Formats: sequence, structure tokens, C-alpha cells
Amino acid sequence: MNNLYGWTGRILNMDLSTGTSEVLDSTNLVQRFIGGKGLNHRLAWEHIPAQAGPFDPENCLLISVGPLTGTPAPTSGRTEVGGIAAQTYPPMYAHSGVGGWFGAELKYAGYDSLIITGRAAAPVYVWIRDDKVEIRDAADLWGLGTFDAQQRLKEIHGNDARILAIGPAGENRSRIAIMLTDTENAAGQGGYGGVAGSKNLKAICVKGTGKVRVAHPEELLRIRRDLAPDPKKSPEERGGKWIYDKESVDNVPYPRNRTSCTHACDRACWFEFRGVPRRTRPGLHAGRWGCIGPYTIGWQHPMGYDWPLWFQGFEGGFEATELMNQYGLNEWELLAGMVPWLVMGDHEGVLTDKRFDVIKPITPNKPEWWVTLIKAITYRQGIGDLLAEGVSRAIAELGPEQYGETIYQGERKRPTRISLQEAWGYAGHWSGRGIHAVREFPHWLLEALVWMTATRDPLDDTHIVARDEWMEEFNKNPYEGTKGAEIAIWNENRSELKSSLTLCDWSFPIPTKSDAESRLFSAVTGMELDEKGLDMIGERNKNMQRALLVRNYGRDRAGEVAEIMPWFKRPDATRGIVIDEEKFNGLVDTYYTLRGWDTKTGRPTRATLERLELGDVAAALEAEEKLP
Repeated sequence: MNNLYGWTGRILNMDLSTGTSEVLDSTNLVQRFIGGKGLNHRLAWEHIPAQAGPFDPENCLLISVGPLTGTPAPTSGRTEVGGIAAQTYPPMYAHSGVGGWFGAELKYAGYDSLIITGRAAAPVYVWIRDDKVEIRDAADLWGLGTFDAQQRLKEIHGNDARILAIGPAGENRSRIAIMLTDTENAAGQGGYGGVAGSKNLKAICVKGTGKVRVAHPEELLRIRRDLAPDPKKSPEERGGKWIYDKESVDNVPYPRNRTSCTHACDRACWFEFRGVPRRTRPGLHAGRWGCIGPYTIGWQHPMGYDWPLWFQGFEGGFEATELMNQYGLNEWELLAGMVPWLVMGDHEGVLTDKRFDVIKPITPNKPEWWVTLIKAITYRQGIGDLLAEGVSRAIAELGPEQYGETIYQGERKRPTRISLQEAWGYAGHWSGRGIHAVREFPHWLLEALVWMTATRDPLDDTHIVARDEWMEEFNKNPYEGTKGAEIAIWNENRSELKSSLTLCDWSFPIPTKSDAESRLFSAVTGMELDEKGLDMIGERNKNMQRALLVRNYGRDRAGEVAEIMPWFKRPDATRGIVIDEEKFNGLVDTYYTLRGWDTKTGRPTRATLERLELGDVAAALEAEEKLP
């Protein structure tokens, strides 16, 4: 046994091409980058070649957990998936978080991370039971949905096995395919289901008998009690109105109660429904429902703004969500980007390409249409072959002027283009436009900054929270001064931390208890690190990712500002305000300066990298003439 608390000190490195595996020592890496997303950044730097594409054998599927994972630290069950993202446009390294209980089981089996590279000659799944690691034949699993594949593996390995699986969409290398565990926990954004499919990897099945050593267990429990009240009972409900994201549906008769979506969670923010009849097939269904999933019911008043596009009712919506998860498709891409685009495009008569015939008429008010759409994408039928590449790539091929820039003339508070794709191949999110458009100016300037330096929708774990006094100062002069950039940087660094420790992307950070992460970290690992010290590791992780993007993809200021600018030049949904490009570039200057990045190129300076103990990274960038 090693002397680590919180971590296992081990990485499982697997090559599916050769069928071999080895255990690497993670001790040095986890103490520098913590785990989860930060560990993935460094592993990608060391293991993914610059020329690799998302579906190449050389791409690594990185699956990492943190020191808190598997402990009683609140909401600490999450897992971070990384690698070159198939959905990102153009493809780049990115990440995707997933809840559930898979991450805790991986820790109990004795691993901080999995590195999966290569491509198996035929479909396989990985079976991990502590030190026993096998690459097994998956011929009987190939073609099954994510639920069916998990059930089959539990029949083989026991109900207590934890599984991360792909569906047929991933097998067919869809760029919007997910990796799913349980019923509604998924690495949804990034297309990592397609990456796994390109490796002929159907699933990873884990069962561990070990434990996570905690340095100060009593202190950890005290902190847990301090951060949240005792979990409340969630009595069964049925009937009455059910509300989701300002939308509502009346008279839901099916039993429901609130449940947690991950190990050690004390928040119980999702609903679990039971005994819901399917509309297009026989039988009943049960499952958790949260995040954007309930928008399958209807898009009528997203976040309070009149913008009616469809309404099919509770049962049809529940079944559509079930099918997306079963086939392994990204709910956010479909519900925030694709289906609104299809509905608005059809309304304006622009879906003239004959390939659309397979999903016409566009009738999301009917449950049967959702089945047709989901199957067309999954099995690449007709226009589904292009939709499986994601909306951004579909618009690029079909023609942006007609299929992206056309103005929707239907019922809408303010004019909008039919495309709701924001940047990097992802639909808009919490940025004043598209779905969740409730954030007003100047708040969405902060979202613009974090979208700018990302490689995917960053609002999954960078929700932009701040103390009231911070926002008051920012609101007085949003384009000038330093407060806006400071808020964005604080949230980005804390995002790196919570996704490295790992903690819930909604519950943390807590601005009024900003030392929560450092207290939890110290209690579990025994490493006495205050808030400032842990924040420096968050900054290190952000710069590690930045260096990787610079080295492998040539990321710079000009490209990333140009990427986000068209979206923010659209009038926002609340007051019709557009971004002031000249003033925003002044805000970008401030952001880069505070980051310690060159304001001309947007790249980290040697001084910054060396301050963060990344001197080897600075030397590598200098050798490739990519250091400013």
C-alpha cells in the first residue's frame, strides 16, 4: 500500500490494438494536477499526438477521477472523460463530465485514471475487477442500446458492477454520441461515444473491493455537515403540476420522488418517475429526469420567454428521452440545437435538400416523429447521416446562408436566426441567446469570455457565480476595469478544481464559502493547502489545457475571438443588446493580462508557466516556436 490518502496512485494504461495493459504510477501527476479534468489535461499533453484525429487509434479516451471521488465528500461521485472531441468543430481536445457511481467504483478498484488507446480488431468491452483486467469479446453486446448492454453485463458480472457504455449511435461513430452509465448519467457533450465506437469499445465494466483512504475522516464529516443541511426525505408524489425550467405540465399521475444522481450527493435535485407508459411501444418505463431532458415534452416558454415550437405531452417526452439515452445520443445537441433548428427551418421552408424527406413532415408534437428522427440519426439514414455529424457540420455542408442565417418569422419575442449554434460546434447555453437566454447584459459578457477560451460549451461546469458585491462592481462599468475578467478567471479556475477533485458542477463553487474545496481537499488527502494554494492548482490546470491547445491546434486570440463574435452580435433575448466588439476586445486585453497570457496572441508567457511550475511545458512550446 502507498502512503497516499484520497488517491490510489495508479493509472491503468490500455492499448486495444495490442490487447495489452500496464499500470503507471500517478503519484507525481495527481499531486500536481489533482485528478479528473486536470489530470486528463496532463495525460493528453503526454499521450495524444498533435496530428491525431478523434477517430484515429492514436486518440486517447481518458477517464479520470479525483481524490474526493468515492469518499463521503458531498457530490463527489463524478468522473471526467477527455480526449480529442469528435463533436468539437474543428476537432480539438475537450472534456465531458458524468455523474453516477462509476467513478467511485473505479477508485475502489484501485485506479485514478484509465488511458485507452488503439483500436480493437472486433467489438470488445473492458472488465476490471481490482488488479484483474481483461479485454473481452463484445460481439453479443454490439448493437444493443446502453440500457440493454448494461443489463447484460450485470447478468454476467453482478448487479453491483458499474458500467460506462455506448449505444448504436456510438458504434456508428456519430459525433454526437454519448457514453452513459445508469439511466440518465452521461458524458453527453463531446461525442466520446463515437470515439469509443471508433475503438470498437462497447463498454467499461468495473467492480472494486478496495476503499479510499481518508486522512481526517471526522473532519471530512464535519465539513460535509457545514456545507449542506441534512438530506431531507423525499416523499413520493403523484398528480398535480410538474415544473421544469419555467415550463410546466399539468396532472402528472405517475409516482415520483427526488433522487441524487451521483455518489455521496446530498442534494437530490432530479426527479425519478416510475410506471410511465410509452406512447409508441408497449410497456412501462422508469428513470430519472433532469437537465435539458424534459424539453422533449415541449418547448413553449424556455426560461420564461415566449417561443413556442412544440408540445407533445409528458408520456411522449419521457419516451423520447428514454430513446435518446438507449441509442446513445446527446440530448443537449438535439434539444437545444437540432430540433429547434429543424422546426424553425421547416417553418421558413429552407429544408429543401431531398435527404430531409426521411424525417418529414417535421412534427415534434407527435411521439412517432421523435422515434423516426432518433433512429435516422443513430443508423445514419437519409439526412440522419449528416445530422449524426452534429448541427454545426450539417449547416456547413448544406450552406450557412440558407440553413443557418435565415431569420425565423414565427412567434418570437425578438427575431432570431434558425441556427442556435454558438461556437466550437455546440448549441448556445446561458449566454443571452438561444435556450436559457435569461441572462441579461452585462452578465453574458462573462459567458463570452469563458466560451472564448473553451473547446466546447463550457457552461456545463463554469456556471459563473459570484458574490453580490463582485457583480455590483462589474455592472457599473462592464467593459472596463478588471472585475469582469476577475470573475471569469475565478470561475474558470474553480471549474478546473471542482472537475478535478471531483465535485458537482452545479453545487460548487460556493462564493460565500469559497474555502469549501480546500477544506475538503485537506481533510481527504492530509495535504494542508489553503484556498489560495488550491486556486493556484486550478490556474495551473487551466494553463496546462491552454498549452495543449496552443501546441496541438495553434489556438490564438484572433481565432477564438472570431469564433464567438457572430453569436454575441445577435440581439440578446431580453433587451435586444448586441456586443460592442471594440470594447469587448479591451475586456479581452484585461483578461489575457490577468491570466499572464500575451495580449497579442493569447498564449501563456514563459514567466506564467514557470510560476505555475510548468517549466517543461514552456520549454516544449519554445522548441516549437509557439511561446510568445
